[in-house]
Amino acid sequence: MENISELERLISIRIMQEDAEAIFSLLSTERDSVFAMEIIPYYALFVQSCQEYIGENFLPEEITLSIKDIRNHIKSYSDSFGKSKRKVASIDQEQDTSFKSQLRFNFLKNWNIHLNLGTYWTEDHHIIGNTQQLAAFIDVKDFSTPEAGKKAYELGYQIASFVSSVRSGFSDSLGQLIIDRPITAIGIKKFFDINTNRHNTIFVNHASKELNLFYLHLLCNMNFVKHILRPLLPEGNTWAFRVEYIVTYYTFRALQRLKNYCENNDDVVADTQGIGEIEDAASGLFLSKFRNCMMHYNLENQGVLSLEHIEQPFYGIIENCFESKVYQTYLASIHDLSERIIRYLEKHFNCADIELKQL
Repeated sequence: MENISELERLISIRIMQEDAEAIFSLLSTERDSVFAMEIIPYYALFVQSCQEYIGENFLPEEITLSIKDIRNHIKSYSDSFGKSKRKVASIDQEQDTSFKSQLRFNFLKNWNIHLNLGTYWTEDHHIIGNTQQLAAFIDVKDFSTPEAGKKAYELGYQIASFVSSVRSGFSDSLGQLIIDRPITAIGIKKFFDINTNRHNTIFVNHASKELNLFYLHLLCNMNFVKHILRPLLPEGNTWAFRVEYIVTYYTFRALQRLKNYCENNDDVVADTQGIGEIEDAASGLFLSKFRNCMMHYNLENQGVLSLEHIEQPFYGIIENCFESKVYQTYLASIHDLSERIIRYLEKHFNCADIELKQL
């Protein structure tokens, strides 16, 4: 029992080191401004989980509070759909007011000709981010103010400093890990701007603005992981795996909440059959014991490690949590579920018909 306890502590630290190295590698090479904003919640998750494991906050109190809020954004749409709908509407209203206020002449504000949502795309027409979501990530109501830039810079500086410091400490005591990167210096160069108060061809049907934006935010999260983050790190990289798992889980929960809402209310219509098929594919993948060790670093007394499987990828955690599953088959199952969710969400958008512009 004592040997297992020590093993759990050492593996917890080792996984933190692996994640720190992956993040430091990205910090060292990725300069794209859209990527830098999109990745913040997942960096914040790492920072806060490390501080929780260590039991001490190393960053200024204001930054620590911001990081907690940003980390919570990852799971924000997995609340009740009614709450998610109100949140989506609130963010849209804030951004609409912000962009409307930037019009040069007051009389233009009533013409509803302004653009209040920017979307970011890959070259092959996959939407991977949007300005309303980015505003929610870092709690900025108006990107045009100097204060917004200062807040984003300070947040990025503190996160990078923390990651660098933790990484150096691990390297000094455990030796340095090498991250073999297949791609570096990715660029996100395509965009498409809209006014959410008007009908837009980007949306397939005439669903409510809130439902369309709900789908949009979920799809941006999923596509960012699939088309931007995963290609930047080796297949099976622990941190990329953790991020994909977390994003997929909370997107899945958000769709479940939507399905439950539609079954009990008649003001929103959605493809609940499609969500039911996703639920079938997700059956047995999200055990609470496993989910806890994916969200947090403390593996001690969690019953997810054993000497029998310790040499397996991801330290045998998959084999200990799931009957008849090994790491590669479980990873393939998560990839498959992610694909199903993305296909469901992309059905609500005319992605191929959008005429993208160059940033």
